[in-house]
Amino acid sequence: MALYLLKPILWNTNKYVIPSGVRAAADSFPGKYGFGHEEWNNSPRMEFTESGVGLRAFHTEGIKNAPVDEHAGQTFVLMIASHDGIQQLVGVACNAIYLGKEKDEAERKRIAQKLKLKELWRDVWALESVRHRFNDDPAGLRRIWSQDVGWVPNWVCPSQFFMWLDKPVTLDPLAITGSGALPKMFTSYKALDRETAAVVMNAVPKAERTATWARILDAMRSAPDEPVPQQPEGEDDRASSRLAMIQARIGQGQFRQAQMQRWGNCCAVTGLGCPELLRASHIKPWTDSTRREKLDPNNGLLLAAHLDALFDKGLISFDDKGKMLLSSRLGVDERAHFGLPKKLRVAPDAAQSGYLAHHRDRLFDRKPG
Repeated sequence: MALYLLKPILWNTNKYVIPSGVRAAADSFPGKYGFGHEEWNNSPRMEFTESGVGLRAFHTEGIKNAPVDEHAGQTFVLMIASHDGIQQLVGVACNAIYLGKEKDEAERKRIAQKLKLKELWRDVWALESVRHRFNDDPAGLRRIWSQDVGWVPNWVCPSQFFMWLDKPVTLDPLAITGSGALPKMFTSYKALDRETAAVVMNAVPKAERTATWARILDAMRSAPDEPVPQQPEGEDDRASSRLAMIQARIGQGQFRQAQMQRWGNCCAVTGLGCPELLRASHIKPWTDSTRREKLDPNNGLLLAAHLDALFDKGLISFDDKGKMLLSSRLGVDERAHFGLPKKLRVAPDAAQSGYLAHHRDRLFDRKPG
């Protein structure tokens, strides 16, 4: 189940690579100190790799009571900035995990140390407005920075699902929320439904619709409608490990890419090539699989949505030669409607056959209807 958050952040005139010194409300952190934690969101300094997976840390201010824990790894953050009487989409992060709670402090600090974020205080000190606030005493700024640097990476998402716009896109609040303005306070947010989030994404001009834009829109359209099971706390609390497990569960990220590559970007049975209608389905269920099996490309089939549903419910399966097996519970009308049976376009190899045997033995419904 996905969560879509429209989240205000500080406006930046340096493409969010370094702080730009934009003025903000006096009672906000940027208004008090002259910079915001989100002003490095587009910086290469916020990228890192763990277990061979590219990740991106980024920042927004708090999200209050948004249900981010149950939507970990399935949160879409659409970041907007208000300035000069307009509100613009500046960046989008997909399949993100929020690390802004007290229990996440150790992980935030670990990532901050990995990224050597303590060094970024020099970017802040380069701003004349900041030097003025601290009376030309860098020690004062460094004290604040050392206390706050662990707050900077309070979100993490796969780098392939992170998009920053070269040209911010001016939004029409009426088309999105039906009101005259979108949220402006850095500590506020607005939860959107899937359709409205897609409206925001489609506001991006066609000339700016990159491969990342298409990947994020595809992720929105194919996001599961049910909550994604989370791994137990303490098993491996690193954000990278949690993301890998969740991405495998929903058939996105590396697992989905492996299935797309294996099956030529088309359904393993029908040859359907519309990515929005394809599901990277686990053969041995995710909840029953070991950590290795959860990420093993052999434990997957790329199926059209209707076949994925039938396979998940044990109404169809496949033998070692790729022939489709039909449950007796699947009636004549349903078989005719879907044109079944149909075999796999490519016969399974030995590794995949082992997983299919598990599916036939444990999940395939052979009983009479």
